Amino acid sequence: MCGIAGSALLNGGRRTTDAVEEACDVMRHRGPDESAVWRDDFVALGIARLRVIGLTGGSQPVRDSTGTVVCVVNGEIYNHHALRALLEKRGRRVRGTSDACVIPELYAEYGDDFVDHLTGMFALALYDTARGRLLLATDRLGKKPLFHSRPGTGGVAFASELRALMRFAGVDSRTDPVAVDQYLSYRVVPAPHTVYRGARKLPPATLMVVDGSGVRQHRYWSPPFDRSLLGTPVPDIVASVDALLRRAVADRLESEVPLGVMLSGGLDSSLVLALARERLPGSLHTFSIGFDTPRFDERREAEAVAGHFRTVHHHRKIQPDDARRISGEILRHMGEPYAFPSAIASWVMYELAGQHVTVVLTGDGSDEIFCGYDRYRRLMAADDGADLPDRYESVLVDGVPTDVKENLYRREFRANLPEPPHNYLRPRFLETSDRAHDLERAMQVDAGFWLSDAQLVKIDRMAMAHSVEPRSPMLDHRLVEYVRRIPAELNLDSHTEKRVLKAVAARYLPPATVRRRKQELAVPLEEWLTRNMRPDITRTLLSEESLERGYFHPDRLREFVTGYGARHAYAIWTLYMLERWHQGSEATRAPTYAGALTGETKGERLP
Repeated sequence: MCGIAGSALLNGGRRTTDAVEEACDVMRHRGPDESAVWRDDFVALGIARLRVIGLTGGSQPVRDSTGTVVCVVNGEIYNHHALRALLEKRGRRVRGTSDACVIPELYAEYGDDFVDHLTGMFALALYDTARGRLLLATDRLGKKPLFHSRPGTGGVAFASELRALMRFAGVDSRTDPVAVDQYLSYRVVPAPHTVYRGARKLPPATLMVVDGSGVRQHRYWSPPFDRSLLGTPVPDIVASVDALLRRAVADRLESEVPLGVMLSGGLDSSLVLALARERLPGSLHTFSIGFDTPRFDERREAEAVAGHFRTVHHHRKIQPDDARRISGEILRHMGEPYAFPSAIASWVMYELAGQHVTVVLTGDGSDEIFCGYDRYRRLMAADDGADLPDRYESVLVDGVPTDVKENLYRREFRANLPEPPHNYLRPRFLETSDRAHDLERAMQVDAGFWLSDAQLVKIDRMAMAHSVEPRSPMLDHRLVEYVRRIPAELNLDSHTEKRVLKAVAARYLPPATVRRRKQELAVPLEEWLTRNMRPDITRTLLSEESLERGYFHPDRLREFVTGYGARHAYAIWTLYMLERWHQGSEATRAPTYAGALTGETKGERLP
């Protein structure tokens, strides 16, 4: 696991200066073990590396045997042994010992189709010096991030984190009003947007090519959603899911550094632990968090599962006073507003894990794959005659409600946004088949939006902030491809979610763990905001800087903030994290868009 950064100027010009070393220094937490930069007159590739596989002989950048293909990789390629054998059988010699070393030779053999052969999580940059081509690629589910920009200097700059990308000169750092509007609804900025006008996220399963002809990209993979397993006996489906999940866990156990398991005591992480335990009979560390509020505290359940599988278990209790300190760290590592309070819990879990191990297995991803969210049931119950995008928008928007946003917005800011009512999900639903089941279409939208932009971003940033590599067996693309062929109603009915996964889990876990009521990783936000954090929330949102930010009418914002209660918790947290980001941002000054209070555009980078 690493942080990568680079720049390219392939339109006939020559690169004069770049900020690759500075960008990699910003991401030292992602790669504390070693760093390196390769460059020629046109391209620079840099990496800050966390050594996990190939502790010796596995340094990056990596090259093919001819030295003409150079590559930096963030992630892990789980089938690298099989790929090395395949390439050597075809007469190619792989240089180096790490998993990343197979990629340049794989490209030399298969060209742009090399990504189809990779099993793992990755974001990579590959430069073909002979053909003058730079390739950027992300893994199928979007586990590893990659930000990019076409700065005023021409060419392309890229980095694993947004803060690092903003180190490159010429990146437009003005705030994007549409990104802010989406953030206020969804609590995240969905790809390809970032909060900055001049920066973009490379979506999951995307290959971008930069050469003398320009910049182009395409999606190289999509899950099937074809219901082709309709009529297959359920026991056969359960057996297949079992076998695929066992293989996914086994593939993620290779490590030359200590490995542990994140454990909430719920179904998903407990099942991953059970399958890992079969192959790891020695000392195995597990990690969980808890709260004083009983409704959110899972320590007892986690300790019971840890005891059942004889692990060395560690836990930590999160206090309300932790929230402000950690929220600032969350925003620093995200590089843009992000308002999922569960990131506080994730931060503490990875902070704890980082004191003992370098790699962890997690149960993340199963809710999106196996119909685990309650909102899927609410979507099906909300069939009130509205079309599907509007119905899903009504159950998915849980930041600032649309009517509250419209009341708060200043007229000048509102002029930068699409005319209301506007549903940002509609274009995503247009890419799904209108002949598919409504639930499957919603899950397909989630696969390209919610999973990567809301969930996987949290896992990546919170883990890498503590130099910990997270691995998610539930998101093995081979497992995902199979599960997407299962009719949605087999996974979700009016009484039970994740039916297929529960049937698999029953083979390995105590009955009480399988039957336990689903509990998402969450924090007691309502209690914190209405008690402990209220003074800080009020002080932050009603500060002079906030009131002059230009988004909201000052009097209306003041009225909303002074009168909020527990039912407004997510709206208040979303507003709070936006203002906290502004106050801590290194790249922007507010206001930063046309029509702000000053009537000026201030998009220059800070000195």
